[in-house]
Formats: sequence, C-alpha cells, structure tokens
Amino acid sequence: MLLNYLKIAWRNLRKDKFYSLINILGLTIGVTCGLLLLLYVTDELSYDRYQAKASQIYRIVSHITEPDKVNRWSSTQPALAPTLKKDYPFVKNYVRFFPYGRMLFRQGEKRFYEENVYSADSTVFDVFSYKFVEGDPKTALNQPGSVVLTETAAQKFFGSNSALGQSLQTNDTTFYKVTGVLEDIPKNSHFTFNALLSTGRDERQAATVWGGFYIYSYLVLPEHFDTNILVSKFPQVYDKYIGPIFKRMGIKVTYELQPLTSIHLYSNMEGESNGNIGYVYTFSAVAFFMLLIASINYMNLATARSAKRAKEVGLRKVMGSLRSRLMAQFLTESVLMTVLALVSSLILVLILLPFFNSVSGKDIHFVELLRPQFLLIALSIVVFTGFISGSYPAFYLSAFEPAAVLKGSFNAKGGSFFRKALVVAQFSISLIMLICTWIVYKQLNFMRNHDMGYDREQVLTVNYQDRQPRERFYSLRNSLLANPNIREVASASSPTSNIGGRVIFTVESNTGLKEMGFKPMQVDYDYLRTMGMNVVQGRDFSDKIPADTLNSVIVNQAAVQRMGWKEPLGKKVILGGLPQNGQPSPPTAQVIGVVKDFHQQSLYNPIEPLIILCRRANPVIHIKIQPQNVEQTLAFIGKTWRETYPDKLFEYRFLDQDFASAYEADELRGRIFTAFSALTILIACLGLFGLATFTTEQRVKEIGVRKVLGASVSSVVVLLSKDFTKLVLFSFPIAIPIAWYSMYKWLQNFPYKTDIGVWVFIAACVLTLLICWATVIYQSVKAAITNPVKSLRSE
Repeated sequence: MLLNYLKIAWRNLRKDKFYSLINILGLTIGVTCGLLLLLYVTDELSYDRYQAKASQIYRIVSHITEPDKVNRWSSTQPALAPTLKKDYPFVKNYVRFFPYGRMLFRQGEKRFYEENVYSADSTVFDVFSYKFVEGDPKTALNQPGSVVLTETAAQKFFGSNSALGQSLQTNDTTFYKVTGVLEDIPKNSHFTFNALLSTGRDERQAATVWGGFYIYSYLVLPEHFDTNILVSKFPQVYDKYIGPIFKRMGIKVTYELQPLTSIHLYSNMEGESNGNIGYVYTFSAVAFFMLLIASINYMNLATARSAKRAKEVGLRKVMGSLRSRLMAQFLTESVLMTVLALVSSLILVLILLPFFNSVSGKDIHFVELLRPQFLLIALSIVVFTGFISGSYPAFYLSAFEPAAVLKGSFNAKGGSFFRKALVVAQFSISLIMLICTWIVYKQLNFMRNHDMGYDREQVLTVNYQDRQPRERFYSLRNSLLANPNIREVASASSPTSNIGGRVIFTVESNTGLKEMGFKPMQVDYDYLRTMGMNVVQGRDFSDKIPADTLNSVIVNQAAVQRMGWKEPLGKKVILGGLPQNGQPSPPTAQVIGVVKDFHQQSLYNPIEPLIILCRRANPVIHIKIQPQNVEQTLAFIGKTWRETYPDKLFEYRFLDQDFASAYEADELRGRIFTAFSALTILIACLGLFGLATFTTEQRVKEIGVRKVLGASVSSVVVLLSKDFTKLVLFSFPIAIPIAWYSMYKWLQNFPYKTDIGVWVFIAACVLTLLICWATVIYQSVKAAITNPVKSLRSE
C-alpha cells in the first residue's frame, strides 16, 4: 500500500513540475534555514556541558548593595572560596582564577604577547576536565613557577617540539616551567584561557583578603545538592568575615550560585560578553516560522489547485476508496516532497556551513548533523513539515462529494477564505521579521554612532607590561611628537573604552565624610585634551602645578550627581577609606574640576561615577594620529618604540576597534537575523508567485473577454494585483502591534537606546507592498499582454 502511495505521489510531482518545483524550493529553503538555526541553537545550549562535573560546578557571583545602588559582579574576594571549603564540609572542592590579562612571554629569541593569562589553584584540573596533550593534570600546577599552555600557545614557542619541561620567561627575573599542554579550550566555553600559571606568593597571601572583588571562584558541590542550603549560609559569612569591613560604609554583600551550564545564556553582568537565552528563543521561533511559511505555500497551492484533482478524488471514491486512504495518499505526497527538500537541504547545509560559521562567529562542523540526536530532530522536521503542509489539503481534497464532482457542479472556490488567511499569516510573519530586523540595525547604528563623550577616531593604544618602560615614557612621548603626523600622546591606567573596577574613597558629602565606591582612573596631564574630553567646571590637571599629582582629583558629572553637590569644586576626597586602628591617614585631595560624562565601557553599561587622579606615567599609552599617511605614521611609531624599548614588543590597537568589538556579538546575531528575515520573505514570495500564476491561469478566459471588450493592459494588471494587495494590507494591523511590542521589550535591555519611530513601520509596510507587487506583477503583465484570440479560440 505504501509503495502504491509513493508511486502515485511521484507521478503527481512529475506531472505538475512547475508547482512541484516551487513547493520543493520553498521547503528546501525553509528546512535549510531551520537546520542551520537549529545548529546555532544547539551550539548555544551546549556551552560547558562537555565538563565531566558540569552538573556539580557553580560559579559564585557577588551582589554588592550600596546605599544608592546595587552592583552584580562575576568576581569575588580571594578568601571566599577557601573559607567556604573550610567552614562547610559539603563543599567538595573549589578553584579560583586570578586574572593577569595580557602578558609578554619569551623563549630564547621568540617573544609573544599572550592574551587571557590567569593563575589558578592547583585544584583546577580536579574541578574542570580539560584534556591534556602533555603532562599530568594531578601535579601540573602543584609547584610554584609552573605554567600550563594550550596547544596553540605551545606551538607559538616550541613548534612541533615537545613543550614539556621547557622554560618561559615573563620578565627579566621570572621563569616558568611548562608542566602541561592542553587541547585548545573548546569554543563552547564561557571561560577561556591560553596560559595558566601556578599561584605565587601574592595569590597565596590573598587567601585572607576580603576587601577586593577581582577573582573568579568556582565550587564543586555534591550531585543533586540543594543550593539553597549554601545560599542560606551567606549571611553568616557576611557577618563573620565581611561585615567588619563594609558594614560601617552601609554596604551589604551577598552571593549567588550560578550553575556552570547556565552561565553562558543566563548571566550578563558587568564585563561579561555571553550569549542570551532570548536569542535562542528568537532563532528557534524564526526556524519554526520559516518551516511554517514553507508549509503554508504547499497548503495554498494544493487547495488552490483542488479543481484539477477533484475528478481524481471522485473516481477514487466511486471505485470504493475510503477517505482515510485518500488522506494517506495526500499526506504521502507532502511527506515525499519534504523528504526531497531535506535531501537538498543537507547538501545546501554542507555547502553553506563555512559561510554560516563566518557570519555567526561559530565553529560548527557538518558532523554535528550526523549525530543520532540531530538525525532524530531532522526526521522530526520532515514529519512535522510534511504533516503540517499536507494536513489541510488532505482533509479538504478527501472531503469532495463524488456525485457533485462527476456532474461538473463542483465549486473549487470552497477553500478560498482559508487560502487568503494563510497568505495574510505569511506576510504578517514576514512583516514582523522585517520590522524587527530594521529596528535591530537601527539600535546597532545608534550604538556605533552615539557620542561617547570622547574622540575615538585615529587613536591607537599601546599597553605596557611592567613598570620599567613607564620610566622612559616622556622620552618616547617627545620623540613621537617630533613627527607632525602625531597630534597628541598621553597615558592612562586603562584604555578609554574599558575602564573597570571600583575603589572605596572617603568623599565629602553634604552631610559629612562618606565611604563610597567609585571607579578610579589615573591619567597624565595631557590625557583629557588628547581624548577631546571637556572640563565643564574648574580646570584640567596642569604640569605647571606639580602638587596636582598629590592633592587634586577630577570627577565626572555622574559623581557630582551621585554626591548631590551643588558646588563640587574644593570638595575633599580622601584617597582610601577612613583610617582604622591607629593606621596613618591616607592623603587628602580636593576636586579641582568636573569633566563632562563620557562612556567608560560600551553602551551596554551605564555611565558610572568616576574619580580621576593625576599620575605622570601610566600603563596604557594613547596616541592620536593624523588621518593622512597612516601606514607611514605607524611605521614611525614602531621604529621609535623599538629604539626606546629594544627588549619590548610593539603591539597596538585602535580605540575604535576596541569600541566595535564590544558590539561584535550583536552584529553577528543581527546578520543572522537579517539573512533569515530576507529568506522568510523569499519563501513567502515564492508561494505568492505560485498562487498568482495559478490564479492567472484560472482567469485567462475572463481576461481575454475583458480585452476584447476594450480593457487596457494597466486595468488588467490592477485587477489581478488588487486581491493580493488587499491580503498584504490585512497583514499590517496584525504585524505592527506584535513587532512594536517585541522591539519595545528588546530595547529595554539597553541603558541607551534608539527610539522606535513611526517611519520604520511606514517604510517596512511600503517595502512589503512593493515586494508583493514585484512578485505578482510579472504574471499579471504576462496575462494582460497575451493575445485574447489564444485564450478564447475554444469558445
């Protein structure tokens, strides 16, 4: 029986090649996009699940509540994890990562800057199951002066030779012995590194430090452990260890446990660049809607062409065929079409996957599609799409009354209302995606072009790695400024696009001295001018007033607002907390100026209160250059750097590159959403084109009569287009409210956002109409210019 169904289905596909091609093409695009989006979603959901103890590992994050604000940080104090292990026996293990950032390593004549360098407790390989290529995970970081490298980092220094036992130098006196080489950290990890150092004396001494939040702490808890038990202990930890430090400042500290496998999609704290579960839902919905629109195409064409199969159904019923068997026949046809589309889709996925990876920033391999769970999902797609697309035609066609059909009194217009509803649904979905894409890009453009409060164009940054080069900073500065293509040179404690951390300052408020957390920044005399920042009150630091390095600070407008100062100039800032237990008093400075607010990080983060201190030489150099002769200027800077620091590598980044990298993840998601929005519209247009073709065929004699009676080509085109235009117009009041609400909710994730604007909706609606007209006008014009003699000669 099934073989017979398949034979008949194949004959029908071959009989109507044009409509079969439209359906298969639409389904192929829909299934291909569905599979690609499914690969993306599966990859997002797979983060950190390769870890053997993934279900037992939790990251501790800190909630710091000040009297006027709440901070959520992914970092903790160094003493927290070992204290929890000591005080609560159910904590099975822990590991802490101390960030070093970017470090210069040497091996003989080779020198490389390595990113993402950390030191870690020796328990790291008991907690995390990274795969070793060389070395023993049980002892790799037990001894001081040990380093574990990833394969890529090891190949930089040692090529194809064994790295185990080799030495790396980090500065003039410190050497690390390579005690292990790991496979590169998988991309589906929320936390990556290129080198892990054993903890040194400073880190071991930090086990008693409760004042600074700068390390990442992970715990291993028993399987199926109720984390509320540990969370309930955190107030005791605060009272015993933390309260004596922070309670007098009115600061409350508590902690949250984040399951390892939830961090990537559910954590978005300051300084993090993770995924977002909202995008997983969004792309899953896009995949579903693309398959749905492709299925609607099949339904529309199958029901529209019902008249051509009415006599077949009537004859089958007269010959004794049951309705259930007729339904099985039509469902077999739709499933066969979906299977053909799936085969085509798998070939397309194989071809398009490298391009998709480059667009999405993923590293997905085709072998993922061959995994049993994914093949099961692909089979489910076939069944779902096949049955969804074939269900209504099967019910509709199998319900024909044989007597009415065979007498010729059958009316093929019975399903017209349903077909119209399906077209409205298609274009509603397409319009929603078009509007959402438009607003996503509008927001991205807003962030790219937003005034950051400083000049980021043509500014390159160079980061020192130790104190020695800073001592020669002014020699370098004077040499650089001798070149007319170099406009300004200044130094700061961090790049302007990424000012992090907080420090407790004692600040004069309207009611007395208060200890409060502020972002600190150290700059030299030329920094504010170099970056084009405006001092709106008071003055800038001056090299003519040497005391500025000791007793002067500048604050931003956010700090003035936070303190409620009406007259900020002259307010006292003690550079540290209040002295305790007879300790010497820290130095006191005065506010000498107020700088206009500028963004210290990306627009995902609000502007924070800032206290700026004056220091003559700082770790990060900012060099502003002329836009002309950039290559020659960079070559001159590199040559001057090597002359000043012959033993230091010259590496730089442009500030606008750092700025752009903060939005890279959203740019990639925006590209994906745009591409699939366009394909969704294409699928809808394919269906509309097929339906327009069939409708034109059905009305060819009517058009011939109208032309004989004097109708013009334009009037015929309008006649054939107006029905489809009405359907698209009906989609507007459905799509607009849904798109507006979705984008309104999405924009709430941004502290600084664009306005949605009515013109977005007007432009999207006009574009949708134009697409509709472009789709149907070909068939309309073709029918309108056909010689009426050809269509009427049989009358």
